[in-house]
Amino acid sequence: MSELLSAPVDGISGATAAELLPEETVRAIADEIWASFIGEDEVLVPLDGELPAATVSAWVGIDGPWRGRVVLTTSASAAEELTRALLRGRAPAVLDAEDVEDGFGELANVLGGGLKALLPEASSLTLPMVGAQPPASGPDEHLVSSLWRGERVDVVVCSVPLPH
Repeated sequence: MSELLSAPVDGISGATAAELLPEETVRAIADEIWASFIGEDEVLVPLDGELPAATVSAWVGIDGPWRGRVVLTTSASAAEELTRALLRGRAPAVLDAEDVEDGFGELANVLGGGLKALLPEASSLTLPMVGAQPPASGPDEHLVSSLWRGERVDVVVCSVPLPH
């Protein structure tokens, strides 16, 4: 996976999200995670367009020489279906909100971990958070939009400024 980083970035703390984790890298990691965790026949198709009005997001922070956030956003129904796929036949007939939060949060956690592993310096990952509205993105928001089973799925990678 480390070969996906196109070139070393000097001064990682001043690098933008797109410099550290370009779109092709984010797509490659997301594709690997989808195949491993959602299903070998499940694919993300690159897409441009609008998200539905009601969405759910799951996010993790990356803390190290570069501080950032990875946010996964989709519709509530897609988050539920992703959780079902993640549970691979062990999902109850009716998923409660906590099940979906746990499953969708875990998917964001795995995605964030895969991207964190590509950074040139050691970093740590925060616990996943899930909500209707993610925290505000940094000034270098890097959006990667895809379509999965007819539903839009967005991955946003951005820098997070240090607190003052």
